[in-house]
Amino acid sequence: MRKLLLASVAVLGGTLALAGNAQAQWAGNSYTNPAGQAAVNGPGFATALPGYGAPLAPSTMTVHVGGRVQVYFGTASDSGRNMGSNKTAEWGIQQYSRIYPSVDAMAANGLQYGAALEIRQDNGAPAKAGASGAANSRGALYFRREYLYFGTPNLGYLRIGSTDQPTSLMLTGNFENFNDGGWNGDVPGLISGAAQAQWPFQDVGNLYTTNKFVYLSPQFFNLIDFGLSFEPGTANEGSNGNCSYAQPGCDLLSSTNSVADAARRRNTIEALARLRTSMGPMGVAATIAYDHSGKMGTTTGATPFKDQNFLDGGLVLSYGGLAVGGHATYGDYVPFYGSLPYKGARKSFAWLLGSSYAFGPAIVGVSYFQFQNAGAWSPANSGLVGRSQNEVGLAAGGTLNVAPGTVLYLSYLYGHRHQVGDNILTGSVGTLAGNNVRSQAIAVGTQVHW
Repeated sequence: MRKLLLASVAVLGGTLALAGNAQAQWAGNSYTNPAGQAAVNGPGFATALPGYGAPLAPSTMTVHVGGRVQVYFGTASDSGRNMGSNKTAEWGIQQYSRIYPSVDAMAANGLQYGAALEIRQDNGAPAKAGASGAANSRGALYFRREYLYFGTPNLGYLRIGSTDQPTSLMLTGNFENFNDGGWNGDVPGLISGAAQAQWPFQDVGNLYTTNKFVYLSPQFFNLIDFGLSFEPGTANEGSNGNCSYAQPGCDLLSSTNSVADAARRRNTIEALARLRTSMGPMGVAATIAYDHSGKMGTTTGATPFKDQNFLDGGLVLSYGGLAVGGHATYGDYVPFYGSLPYKGARKSFAWLLGSSYAFGPAIVGVSYFQFQNAGAWSPANSGLVGRSQNEVGLAAGGTLNVAPGTVLYLSYLYGHRHQVGDNILTGSVGTLAGNNVRSQAIAVGTQVHW
């Protein structure tokens, strides 16, 4: 099994399918990027064996500073590029960098522990005249993840802090394992924001950046493992705990007179079970999960929101370097999981089918998803906007390892968003304009990671 999973790590749909020794691999924080693609959230952040895979000795500590720099050149066209008197160039160069400091250690009694950070650059500042071509704040750094972990191979591992929940760590069948992650990569940055197809699955910042407890079990019978998590609220790095007067926006609010605060989830629990097995060159990976979030109480009457509840699952079948499979999520949630759904809103349903093939130093793949959700609908505008927003996203491309720590990739994206009565580009409702938004992009890029 170990050989199969090592050979197929870039194939299993972007899941955390790192070596067959699953009992130990949950512990560490080391940055990995097999076949140019990390196991979690596209090229970037992953969980690996302590000490970059090297065994830890009792009473030792190992410090790492991983990272990556990515640059890509591409062209895009979409419905929102040219609005009013402004026009956007079709071609451009973009880049993104991340830093991954981490420490892995073992106590004299065999307890493994450590900590990890993810540091990103902030691209939010507008362009500016001058030699640099941009405001200084465009290169500012901020923390995206920060957590501690404790555990042993036989008992499992506990993470505490701003870290991925099980549906992100064990996400199966999402096929982000080629190019730079498809619709969950960096290339969508070439497309106008409102025209981008919304990635509907759980490896997104509104879920993985919040503070939580996460337990990841050892693998039982060389077949099954599971994950559990509890998130008290939506607090994350640098939490605002100053709640002396229970002001709006406080992380620790339990009831509020603010509609914006009432939309925040509370007491989120998640449970996921995963099966992985192999027989000769054939492999199977499957997950099933349930997520529930309560809502905040209000001091002004009934809340207009309902609890977040969804079922989630994925499946990948592999034979040698070929993998096929998919993923699906159904229930009460909204795109990006950033707020609770309105009462009366339709349930969301997302599904993806994909395939990839790894051969030698390369991997190629394709994926297609559909996502039905409430979109701009609310009880207040129910007569102006259709109840359903429909989205599709197609991703295709490949990644080539050209040298240790260096990859080249080609990415193609196509997206379509539609909702009756909603101008998706401007946010206005009750209009026939902007109800259909299309986009496509093609880019070639390179990444150096260490």
